[in-house]
Amino acid sequence: MTDTSTMHAPQPISDLSDDALDWQVLLHSGNASAADLARYQRWRQLSPAHAEAAMEASALWQDLGHTSTAQALQAPPIRRKRHWLAGIAASLAILVVGYSGWQQAPLWLADYHTSMGERQSITLADGSRVMLNSASALKVAFSASERRVSVQAGEVMFETSADPRPFVVESAGETVEGSAATFSVRRDGRVVLAQGAAKVGDHNLTVAFDANAQTAWQRGKLIFNGKPLGQVLAELERYQHGRILLSDHKLAALEVSGVFDLNEPQALLRTLEQRYGLKVTYLPWLAVVH
Repeated sequence: MTDTSTMHAPQPISDLSDDALDWQVLLHSGNASAADLARYQRWRQLSPAHAEAAMEASALWQDLGHTSTAQALQAPPIRRKRHWLAGIAASLAILVVGYSGWQQAPLWLADYHTSMGERQSITLADGSRVMLNSASALKVAFSASERRVSVQAGEVMFETSADPRPFVVESAGETVEGSAATFSVRRDGRVVLAQGAAKVGDHNLTVAFDANAQTAWQRGKLIFNGKPLGQVLAELERYQHGRILLSDHKLAALEVSGVFDLNEPQALLRTLEQRYGLKVTYLPWLAVVH
């Protein structure tokens, strides 16, 4: 976060948005001091662009469901007995089997695919823009009557172009049709509509109130506000090799908030360690959180 009263070259808008989100995390962490608040006020007054970024980040945070600026999001250190060691061997065995299955998956037969931790932006023949998330794969089958694609793995964001042919996305046995729309589709069938009109089967979708947060991975960010640790780890696991396991299922309910940088995957778990008093033990292809 930049804090200076001296004007420099204007920051890119995306950088200002990221800084503004970082400020929201700090201000709602329960650890912000009066000095931090003063620094934030100086930061947002640096330029109209800073003020706009601050306002948008604040609105986004409220959309995520935050209700009390005084809520303490940093949990005290939690110490658990290490009963997980006996299960590591079994976990590693499961890991090897799962990883082998992943390696044998027919992703290489897809028209477009990304490796673990990689994101790729492409433009299809009709002018539609597509962003593939980490470890994702997409097949394309355009015809004279329709534009049909299939999400083979991971998650894909679509920004469909104007075209008389319907744009149809297949995933998890469902079909999603978007018209001049922006929406993401996961292999597990989850759909997030960010703009325009789309439907799953005959069911019309509505624009998700937290679509910007749910699709922040496009800009290399993950945003959580009060999400259970179990869900957070499952999401982080999508962006790095190996498994992330909890040593104690009781920890799964610990509420986590923060903005995580996907461009620094090694820092994701370190942030959890520092912010929530957790410990992480690293093994080949396995990280155990306790």
